[in-house]
Amino acid sequence: MASPKLTDSVKSADLILRTLLAVKPREQVLIITDTETEMEMAYSLAAVAHSIGAEYTIATMPSRDVEDAHTLTRPLAKALEGSDVLIGITRTSYAPSYAPEVLKLLNEKKIRYMSMIMRTMENWTRGAALANYVEMHKVSQKLVKILEAGKRVRITTKVGTDITGVIEGRKAVVEDGWATEPGQAAAFSDGEVAMGPFEGSTEGTLIIDGPISYMGKGWPDEPIKLTAKKGRIVSFEGGKWADRLRQWITTVENADNIAEFSIGINPKSRRTGDISEEKKGLGNVHIGLGENRYYGGNVDSRLHIDMVMYEPTYELDGRVIVRNGKLQI
Repeated sequence: MASPKLTDSVKSADLILRTLLAVKPREQVLIITDTETEMEMAYSLAAVAHSIGAEYTIATMPSRDVEDAHTLTRPLAKALEGSDVLIGITRTSYAPSYAPEVLKLLNEKKIRYMSMIMRTMENWTRGAALANYVEMHKVSQKLVKILEAGKRVRITTKVGTDITGVIEGRKAVVEDGWATEPGQAAAFSDGEVAMGPFEGSTEGTLIIDGPISYMGKGWPDEPIKLTAKKGRIVSFEGGKWADRLRQWITTVENADNIAEFSIGINPKSRRTGDISEEKKGLGNVHIGLGENRYYGGNVDSRLHIDMVMYEPTYELDGRVIVRNGKLQI
């Protein structure tokens, strides 16, 4: 008898391939892992793909450090061209999501993509993974209409965040789990709607008190204070996490760029200190730094860093969309 853990993994894989990606017989499914991926996830995906009648390829790339987080190996970059469906489950980097070769094929509507980067079996089978993805899609579509009609965002928190940025004319980036057509991208577990503020438009103060990409599971040793001017982070205050963030942002080109404002919509997401889980949480807001081409911009960077803020208020042209961590639509 299969263990409960493996049974749950197959259940998630079945939802992902049959429903959220709508994989069809004879399609080519490329599954990208790295040396720290929990391979039960890859094997479960492969088993379900085979049962559908699709062909799968599992490819393992090296684990990456922060400074090289968006780079695929050359053979993998070529393999994308023969794929219909791409699934990224690298544990140490965002490479399958932000590699330029992936973005190019998504923009050309030649592949569809499911991101499970930086995730563990826990993310796959508990918490946000158990949401009703049909209902969440309804929420995301309502939120898209509101955000795309707006001009200026203001985000505040009780601990001192107060930033503004211009989004007028930008398209929302929806990650609600569904990617059934070429050119679409989603994640699992999922649940967010993001807007990319225009380059140079973000001003103000950010106080980061939630999880941060690449820092590992947990919270800042003390809240991190960041100052943004003309769309860039110009100062850092805080403890050890602030020092690490400063090192990354000051040594990786364009990592100081304010790239993303995102609202979480998943009611099953838990507060665990895991960035992949928490950034999807209903009413949470996270800010992304660095690479912004995925969000409609033109800034290229080898880094994209997400940072969660608790109990945010998100205003759009004066209309409150999230109040103290509660979605208001």
